[in-house]
Amino acid sequence: MSPDGDVSMEDAIGAGRDKYAAQRYRQALDFFTHAIKLCPCEIGKRKRKRSDSVSRELDQDAQSNQRLPTLECDNPLHLQALSYRAGTFEKIPDLRRALADAQRMTAIAPCAPEGYLRASKILRLDEKPADSLDVLTDGILVLLERDSSRIEDIRARPGHAQLWRSLIFTGASAPKRPLSFDATRKLLAHSMNDIKELVIDKAAKFGLDQRKFKAILDAGIRLERLELANPGEALFLTRIPKQLKHLRLDGLYRFYRPGPMDGTRDAYQHFLMSVAATLESLTLTGLPRRWFTSLAIPIMPRLKYLRLARGPDQSRPFPILQMLRNTPLLEQLYVEHLIVDSRLPGDEKFDSRCLPHLKCLTILNSRPRARDLEEDMDDESWIQTLGSTSARAYQKLITLHLTKKLKYLEILHDWEYSTPDTADDDIFKSLHTEGGDVFESLEGLRLSDLVMSPMDAQIFFRQPIMAGKLSTFDIVFPLPAFQENNGQSSAGHIQKYQWLEGLEAIRCIGLYNFSFKAYVRPWESPLIKFLQTFPCLEEVKFDSSVTRDYELQITIQDVLKLVKLKSIYATQLFGESFDKTRRLARERGVEFIWEEQPTKWPIRFKDD
Repeated sequence: MSPDGDVSMEDAIGAGRDKYAAQRYRQALDFFTHAIKLCPCEIGKRKRKRSDSVSRELDQDAQSNQRLPTLECDNPLHLQALSYRAGTFEKIPDLRRALADAQRMTAIAPCAPEGYLRASKILRLDEKPADSLDVLTDGILVLLERDSSRIEDIRARPGHAQLWRSLIFTGASAPKRPLSFDATRKLLAHSMNDIKELVIDKAAKFGLDQRKFKAILDAGIRLERLELANPGEALFLTRIPKQLKHLRLDGLYRFYRPGPMDGTRDAYQHFLMSVAATLESLTLTGLPRRWFTSLAIPIMPRLKYLRLARGPDQSRPFPILQMLRNTPLLEQLYVEHLIVDSRLPGDEKFDSRCLPHLKCLTILNSRPRARDLEEDMDDESWIQTLGSTSARAYQKLITLHLTKKLKYLEILHDWEYSTPDTADDDIFKSLHTEGGDVFESLEGLRLSDLVMSPMDAQIFFRQPIMAGKLSTFDIVFPLPAFQENNGQSSAGHIQKYQWLEGLEAIRCIGLYNFSFKAYVRPWESPLIKFLQTFPCLEEVKFDSSVTRDYELQITIQDVLKLVKLKSIYATQLFGESFDKTRRLARERGVEFIWEEQPTKWPIRFKDD
């Protein structure tokens, strides 16, 4: 049977299942796709598209790239074909397209559980358990929203209040219109006014104001998790949740207003001061203005996870070291695009062992730029001053590893060891007098834009690799010199990593900002020779802003042909280069990952 023949949806699905059972997945996909196209809703969609195309030809002002909205479909065969096709994509595997089909299932049949269950399964396979749980939660909420009789039925059952103690308004569960005050109170009443979790991603769209927030606080005496993003106004704590452990706030800094001399309260500052004693996890995007003076930073004796990012218009340096003195139990620190400095009150010296439990350090630096500075700052002098003070602060942050418990280190810091006039910006500068066991417990390492000396890399990271703890390693290449021969500096740099060659512990290597010339005999390339020495290598990550598209394509394809791998990661291939590389990877049995992979945080370790 051919999928192009005159067959019904049932026959096409049956034929696809037969091909699937025979492990002929590509042919199975053809049959399932054909079955989907036979659905009356898809036929109608194609007719509307043709009609719109004709209309656009007549109306030259119409936009040509508008997509038709996805309509709901009550045909169970349509849902079944999408489910089977998603399952087939799982087998190939192509989880991105499998998830797309699962999401399409939820779009055409939002009240059917199959789409949410399929999407949840795919996300678990993709090692995204939190997203998987969110999908299941969204499915339950959508189902209940569409059938109010089920809500009343559930409310009549014993123990129903436990189902409403986690209110998560993200994704499909976010209300399309602002909730009224009465609707908010009714929602809280479902939990018997005893909520444990509240997450609102778009607080302004939700309609969260002070009145509703007070009602939430009154119903959240035992609130443990609170996440608020993008509110439309300042929110004051009228009742302190004394069991709050997890707090994420995004955008509250925008509502700071200088008060009169009698001291009008800063809502954001008061918020954090009130809950500091119980917090175990804190994520802030945009910091309270008073924290920049260091004296207003509260002591957080139980805090384990801290993630800080500056607001778009916050250009003053932040006293990060003072913050760390006030978090003695901190285990994971994430600093993102934050201009920091190393000042402490008076002449106090920094204690590099002030965080004895620190396991994870992530520094995503954003060097000061003219557009980030406030009007009263002189651009050139302030950029230089802030850049130097940030480097000194990072040098001190790096010394936090001296407890020898650090397991994960990620650094995005634009610096190159071979540039003499930037030696003071070397954030590893303070470690050169330490021994080679400073990172002995390291299990994860990510570097970006930081061009380390291969000799320093050997001193700092060889021991955890030899011990079998560190299995990933990143190499950032120096920028090519002016008028140098193509690939000369990259070839010379990688040859300095002979100490790394052949180590069995290495499973993944990241290559950044490289520039290798194309070789007529690819096996003569220094990069190929280097990668071939690793007996257990499984994945290579490519990312280079200095390599032309064609050269990048040739480099990746040579690696696919000559190095045994399980997966490659490259986000900079497009068009024909992308298609050729993906096809070659499929032929070689290598998974090709082309989507950005944000860092999962907090990091989970084996002994947690």
